[in-house]
Amino acid sequence: MSNKKLNIMSLSIEPEMQDRLKKVAKAKGVSVSKMIRDLVDKYLVVDDDSIPVILKIPSHMKGEPESLQNWLDAKTAAIVKALSV
Repeated sequence: MSNKKLNIMSLSIEPEMQDRLKKVAKAKGVSVSKMIRDLVDKYLVVDDDSIPVILKIPSHMKGEPESLQNWLDAKTAAIVKALSV
C-alpha cells in the first residue's frame, strides 16, 4: 500500500472540540490529523467482536460512590437498551 495521503474525509465538530483537539495535539507535539488518526486506530476496532463504549464520567462524582453508582446504573441501562434493538 502506498504511503501517499489523500484528503478524502472531512469532520464536522463543534468549535470547542476543535480548540480542544488543537491544544492536546500541540501539547503532544503532533498534528491534529495525526491525533485523529491515532484516536481512530485506537477506538475503531474492526477485527474484534466487541463494541467500544466510551463514558465521560462527570468529575464532580469523584468521591461520591452512591451518586456514581446511580449514574453508572442509568448509563448501563441506556447502553443495554441501545444494544438490544
